Amino acid sequence: MALAHPHESLTGISPETTDARFIAQHQSAYAFAKPLAIGRRVLEIGFGDGYGSNELAGVAEEVVGIDITSANIPHATHKYPRPNLRFEQMDATALTFPAESFDLVCSFQVIEHIPEPLLPVFLREIFRVLRPGGIYCLSTLNLAHNMKPGQPYQKLSCHEKEFTASELEKLLQQTFPEVEMRGLYLTSGHRVAQRLKRWGLDRWGAASWNPVARFYERMSVDDFVVGPIAPHALDLYALCRKSSSC
Repeated sequence: MALAHPHESLTGISPETTDARFIAQHQSAYAFAKPLAIGRRVLEIGFGDGYGSNELAGVAEEVVGIDITSANIPHATHKYPRPNLRFEQMDATALTFPAESFDLVCSFQVIEHIPEPLLPVFLREIFRVLRPGGIYCLSTLNLAHNMKPGQPYQKLSCHEKEFTASELEKLLQQTFPEVEMRGLYLTSGHRVAQRLKRWGLDRWGAASWNPVARFYERMSVDDFVVGPIAPHALDLYALCRKSSSC
């Protein structure tokens, strides 16, 4: 995650210590972006633990991960040693890379942490470092999905600004000439398991043989699907393209 000011302790989630469903939902963004990274020079903003940058580096020519949190750099460098992967401390609103340095820029579950007055600066910096024809790929939670009818809603204290699909698209279109909105959804099997869990069936008997409990223990990106944008999307995805004539 990217924050407005650096912290000394680690930030972000780790695949080894995070709930299987939560980490699979986050990893789905990397699965979505991975085909775009093949043979490309990639920048990830807000790499956290570094697991996503490492995943992209498996297919990319080179991946650079940046994070505002100083402790994340030695942690990720030690955990994910690859010759085509490096991690640097950097403020996403003041990138030090030359213009047109990357084919693909990714920021997953990051934009909601950027102070609202700095969002135009954040996006202009991404646009600047993208090569002509390059793509900015991002994910963020879907405010429309999180807000429940008739119930008060309080955003997370660590979030600066949360978005509906239309709000995010409007913001991105102020910088990028082409914006494609997508959404992350549960698969049909995942929806069935979710309903059974709401009925409490995941707590029947031993977890080792309970099919609902086992489903949630073994979840992966295959239990999520990306599709056209709709209000019930779990997360919002966007592909922002920089014109090849820029």
